Amino acid sequence: MRVGRALLITTVFVTGILAVQPFLAFGQQTANAKGADWAGPNGNFPFNMNFNPQSTITSDNAKSLQVKWIWPVPLGPNTYNSGSPFGYNGQGVIVTPLIVKGLVYFVTNYHQVFALDARSGKTIWTKILPVLKFNGNINPFWGPFANVTGHYHAIWHTDTVRGQPLVWLVANNYTIFAFNALTGDTNLAFKMFDLKGSVPGNFGQYGTITPQIVIDEQKGILVAGVAVSEAANAGRGFFLAYDITQTPPRQLWRTFIIPPQDGSDPSWSIKSVQNMTYASIFDGTGAVDLKALSPTQLHDVLYADWGNFGFNGTHSFAGAATGWGGSWALDPHSHIAYVATAQTSPDTNASARPGPNLWANSVLALDVTSGQMIWAFKAVAHDLWDYDCSWNVILANATISGQQRQVVFKACKSGYVFALDAKTGKLLWNFLPPSLAVNQYSKMLNPLSKQDMTKPWFNYPSTKQALMAPGPVGGIESDIAYDPTLNTVFCGPYNYNFMTTIGPIKGPGVSYISTGSSNAFPSGPVNATVWAVDANTGKSLWSYYVPAVGFRGGITVSGGVVYVPLVDGTLRMLDAKTGKAIDNRLIGGPMAIQPSIGADADGNFVIIEPASTAGGALVAGAAAAGAGSPGYIFALGLPAGQEQQTQTVVNTLVSTSVQTVAGPSTGISPEAFYGAVGVAVIFVVATSALAVRLRKPAT
Repeated sequence: MRVGRALLITTVFVTGILAVQPFLAFGQQTANAKGADWAGPNGNFPFNMNFNPQSTITSDNAKSLQVKWIWPVPLGPNTYNSGSPFGYNGQGVIVTPLIVKGLVYFVTNYHQVFALDARSGKTIWTKILPVLKFNGNINPFWGPFANVTGHYHAIWHTDTVRGQPLVWLVANNYTIFAFNALTGDTNLAFKMFDLKGSVPGNFGQYGTITPQIVIDEQKGILVAGVAVSEAANAGRGFFLAYDITQTPPRQLWRTFIIPPQDGSDPSWSIKSVQNMTYASIFDGTGAVDLKALSPTQLHDVLYADWGNFGFNGTHSFAGAATGWGGSWALDPHSHIAYVATAQTSPDTNASARPGPNLWANSVLALDVTSGQMIWAFKAVAHDLWDYDCSWNVILANATISGQQRQVVFKACKSGYVFALDAKTGKLLWNFLPPSLAVNQYSKMLNPLSKQDMTKPWFNYPSTKQALMAPGPVGGIESDIAYDPTLNTVFCGPYNYNFMTTIGPIKGPGVSYISTGSSNAFPSGPVNATVWAVDANTGKSLWSYYVPAVGFRGGITVSGGVVYVPLVDGTLRMLDAKTGKAIDNRLIGGPMAIQPSIGADADGNFVIIEPASTAGGALVAGAAAAGAGSPGYIFALGLPAGQEQQTQTVVNTLVSTSVQTVAGPSTGISPEAFYGAVGVAVIFVVATSALAVRLRKPAT
């Protein structure tokens, strides 16, 4: 990262009593009309829409946004990063920060949690998680490393459960932590899943890529999921729930998403469908209603689904787990969690897993009190491409076909965006972005075709290298957003295709961590397109093309502005109604996740975004030099009093009132925080990249 050549340092004193302000945290709060009071009883409203209804920062003044402060992310330890293509140096932040009552919360990829003052960027408290050792039933590739750094994608906040405001996260070794949101004190730490323990019907191994959680605060129930690798050694995935009002929390239930991996229950998928109110599989044009099939048809489609997973008496050679990235949704009235699952593993060689492979690549409605699957929608039948359904699940009240209804919006890596009835799971519409290159090898398969459901790889019967489009990093590798005021869904598909050669997954000399690809490398142009989709019809309203760069992380919409952060270091701001560019702001650091928008403790709205080359920057197809560098967190806001200040953007970003923040404090009491007088050092920066300075790791 290049550091700016000129720094003009001016010291000013900012005084005033910090008022207790309502909060916003994207994907995890509730809203009123103003967007400042964005709080819900369950900590999960407004259903992960990546939307704030505030009307302070709008399409009329967004071009006036200026950098308010910069917080350099500390350099982390030299440990192995399970989410980085470079292995070591799991640096930086790739999680969307939470903004809660004037505080900003996030976690680094090396397991350090921070709380900052949203007004100034000052560190309020920080917590280094205990050394996370990985032993037991896990990919042996990571075994020699004492501390595997993270790949975090979500952090949660609750208001009342356990009697205090808490920040929650699940670490990569399946330890769940809850910290007092104001002081950083540890309230709870427990093992959600014991890697050393046995799992019924499991004959694979479990992974470390950011297990997810969703919390029903009214019920005091936390629902979590497990991760597996993308190789032949994948384990048997499941959801489980805990009563978090107790200490230690009590496990309530466990629900598997795939059959036992020795083939001992060939009717598992049939019984799963029979126990639901609705179940369907997408075939590329519409949904096949499994509940409408006759018993004979259902048997023909689902009996021995997954076969016997290639079981050899000791190991299985296929599996699947729950989704990662983004946030799941929860309805606090019905106490239904809307969750999603990841791809079938191994990614590209399906010879050990015939059938549709329920319920990988799916969206599910779970009763949080019992774990019962109420309905399920499988987005990809017999996945041959690594088209998981990770990232956010949106639950919203939307107008569909002219009628107001509760709906689930979901995108998967296949590139499709789906609208599902929240009560039944019925497919309302699907949208495949026209900008997405889909070749003959990557079209969706027919779950009613035995030939399709036993296809061993994407270009079968050829064994030659072929183009996979979309590639295994997806057509959509990001959160989508929904603006209820416009009844519009926004998505960011991208083209990043791969030439792929299929390889074996078992046999003499074949590694147990084979993904089924013997050779894969990018091929063809890389580009992205932002699409606005009419939620009423599922038809496109406008598109915005981004050449020569992929897109990864997510979109935020607020005040009529669509915020599109890119790994080329630019933040694009688009008019939500028309798609026209409002501003193209050069930030100078790759952005691999969407920003948060919320009120600071003075009631001023800020946009907070991490800029880091860690993890996903390269996944999005950008040439992000220095992968693994810590990067920084920055805040954008309007000028004081809405006054227009000079700002020039000609391959150079000129920002005024920029605070580069000093080291962290050790935590303060609620009384001190809400009554303190702030002092800040203000920097004016004129650089082609935001100027940052690294500091020693916090202790």
